Amino acid sequence: MKYPEDFINKVIQGDCFNVLSLIPDNSVDLIITDPPYGLNFRSAWPSEERKKDFIQNDKPEELVPLIQKVIPEFIRVLKENSEIYWFCGGGGGSPVLAWAWLEFKKYEPDLKVKNLLVWDKGFVGLGWEWRFQYETIFQLVKGEGIENSDKSASNVIRAKKIIPQEGEHPTPKSPEVIWEILKRKSREGDLILDPFLGGGSTAYTCRMSRRNFIGIEISPKYCEIARGRLRQEIL
Repeated sequence: MKYPEDFINKVIQGDCFNVLSLIPDNSVDLIITDPPYGLNFRSAWPSEERKKDFIQNDKPEELVPLIQKVIPEFIRVLKENSEIYWFCGGGGGSPVLAWAWLEFKKYEPDLKVKNLLVWDKGFVGLGWEWRFQYETIFQLVKGEGIENSDKSASNVIRAKKIIPQEGEHPTPKSPEVIWEILKRKSREGDLILDPFLGGGSTAYTCRMSRRNFIGIEISPKYCEIARGRLRQEIL
């Protein structure tokens, strides 16, 4: 593959660590991504083999090594004064949020934790008490970051959760929540990177809002789902 011709506005199937190494320094305006949380999440739907799908690289012991491997590459490919929006967990007994936060702090001053957003999904999920309704999103800043175009923006984003159907990615991100970030932190023509693309919400929202994107996903199945979503929409 050659960059940029073979990367821009494409869903690339492969290990993000290999693909990231091919992206030039200081070339990406914004990163929005939903990496494995370290929760060993398992889909509610059975696959064709009648076994429920696990998210790859999602074991608790894999979270910190993932951050250590990917964050230096993020810092390298991002332009000066840019940002990362990194989706993380929402409640529960596992301290994945703390692990991620402490690891991100090690990259200061090259990258700073500026805020922790809350995505209110407007939907009560699984559980028996205090059921799950939110996820968190780290705002990580390189340099001075990107000026927020909305001076009244809240760090609580309310956007409906997508309920995945059989065969779809088990933890899809709502295009609404992606758009809430894009419209405040990017402009038409900017290049947005999502190296853990999943079912393609970042790519889809970029396409619909005239942003350029690079989407990387390790699973061939989810790559095809993402490509299918892009084929359905013509601007």
